[in-house]
Amino acid sequence: MRCVLQPATGLGLLVIVLVWAGIGYQLGLERDKLGAVALQNARNLARVVEEHAARAITGADQILRLARAEILRDPAGFDLRAFAREVTPQGDVAIQLSLIGPDGRLRMNSLSVPTAAIDLSDRPHFVVHRDATGDELDVSIPMVGRVSHRTTLQLSRAVRGADGRFLGVVVASLDADYFSRFYASIDVGRNGSIILVGTDGVVRAGAGAAVPMIGRKGDRPWPTLENIARIPVGSVVGPSLIDGVVRFVAFRRVEGLPLVVYASVSAADALADSAWYVKVYSALAGVLTLAVLVAMGLAMRQRMRLERTSEALQASEAVARRTSQELAVTLDTMAQGIIMVDRDGRIAVANRRAAELLGVPVEMLAERPTFDALVAEMARRGELGVAGDSGAGGEPVRRLSVAFGAAAGDAGPVVFERVRPTGQTIEVTCVPMPDGGMVRTYTDVTERRAGERRIAYMALHDPLTGLPNRTLFRSRLEKALGRLYDSAVPFAVLCIDLDRFKEVNDRYGHAVGDALLLRVAHRLRRCLGEGDVAARVGGDEFAVLAMRRPGDDDREALAGEILEALTAPYRIDGETVEVGASVGIARAPEDGSGMEALLRAADQAMYRVKAQGRNGVCWAGRTPRFTGPLNARTDAA
Repeated sequence: MRCVLQPATGLGLLVIVLVWAGIGYQLGLERDKLGAVALQNARNLARVVEEHAARAITGADQILRLARAEILRDPAGFDLRAFAREVTPQGDVAIQLSLIGPDGRLRMNSLSVPTAAIDLSDRPHFVVHRDATGDELDVSIPMVGRVSHRTTLQLSRAVRGADGRFLGVVVASLDADYFSRFYASIDVGRNGSIILVGTDGVVRAGAGAAVPMIGRKGDRPWPTLENIARIPVGSVVGPSLIDGVVRFVAFRRVEGLPLVVYASVSAADALADSAWYVKVYSALAGVLTLAVLVAMGLAMRQRMRLERTSEALQASEAVARRTSQELAVTLDTMAQGIIMVDRDGRIAVANRRAAELLGVPVEMLAERPTFDALVAEMARRGELGVAGDSGAGGEPVRRLSVAFGAAAGDAGPVVFERVRPTGQTIEVTCVPMPDGGMVRTYTDVTERRAGERRIAYMALHDPLTGLPNRTLFRSRLEKALGRLYDSAVPFAVLCIDLDRFKEVNDRYGHAVGDALLLRVAHRLRRCLGEGDVAARVGGDEFAVLAMRRPGDDDREALAGEILEALTAPYRIDGETVEVGASVGIARAPEDGSGMEALLRAADQAMYRVKAQGRNGVCWAGRTPRFTGPLNARTDAA
């Protein structure tokens, strides 16, 4: 009985308890991290899908508005097919433009000249405008077009005269499968889904588990739609209304449109690595437990032999030394550094990895110094800054072990990071022990943090040109609006679209097109002043946030400088390449005090340049100004 009730047994049991408690705590942290990563991924996916839907539908809506304006300006001479060829962007999203008369019959179509009167008076996108008085954009449910014979989403706006009389409906038919194909190209895992649903509850497009729901409303209402006006962005975790699978779900309302985006990943996929962590950590804990149990068993057996005969003393000491060496080898082969500090503040256990990560000699830890002496040595070597200052992670250099003194039983584990002078990032986990001591583990997370920074950079920058992408540009625009409200610092937004870029791709190939985009980005950077931001927001579309200079002449000079720089010839792979540029400019706060208003004003100004000749500059609310012939100078930059 005395062999069992000895300090070594208690210490061994305490180590086992601490090992398994630490493993359980670490597994909980890993599971929480996986869940947080999954939820963040769902939020990022929802933002990307929301921006994609807003761009596609808002672009089509701008064409609708331009078509309506042209119809009202010249009802008799308006040619819808010619208009469509001029303003409809290349790609497979837009199928056709149509004009429905006030009687519900098709008047014009961009695909063909109607040979027979097609009655569309029963179509929802006609009825909703005929019976309404407002000027709202309507996004229909997927339906088969009577001219294209393809499944489309109908975007429509009413055409009304100056006296408010209903003159018909102008319609843009978008390929319904365009959105689903884009969503299907995004990896959301085996059981993930992406859904584009109207505020009426009917699914417009989707991918993954949402495919069977396209065109349907569902048996139960979407719970987040009830409060979408009040809570336009959010996330939930729970069983799906589609199939009952538990998912991490993020949702976002498409700003200015009656649409909501849902992006989700299944909890089973997101937490799949948790099972691997359980196996690895359990195996590690099992090895350590076995080693401790072996040590405890050997200690008890040696105790029994010591009581029976004094002749067994030497053998018992040899076994104890061998066991201690085995435990030291086990600790020294761990990837993590570990030290155990007893209640008196002295280091009881430390491995070689701990010395490497703390920047102190292995021999010092082998002498089992006090924890205060270890901290002082680290400060002397510059690991914690100037002696007397606070250590990395906000810890005081002196008397750190006091924090784990008499009240240690009430304290919980503490995790923090510090950066060594070598640049290594070390994660430190402090676990208080019931007797007043503590256990510390040190993990090198340098590569993990560097990877996280690389991922964060890639998420906010265009991979080809290195310019900020749409997400980062909108973030900088939000900050500029904040400065406008707080400090009255004005600015301007420029929307730039390259003219004849498709011709460059078709003639010279996409490699030359990519090289051209790199040169364009380089020239844009050279035109910017302090505080200005240039971004690539689409294939050949760029945007500039220009902090306002004193006087309009300076802003005119900036627009002219950008136009001149971008339209100067390029020398690429022995070829002289020339493109034009259409530039639309909106000023804050004159042309809008909100993000969407400014972007819309600049975009509409740019489209006016493209509609009236291209290769020019247009301020919001003004007549476009076009340049002369392209400069014959070849820029090899």
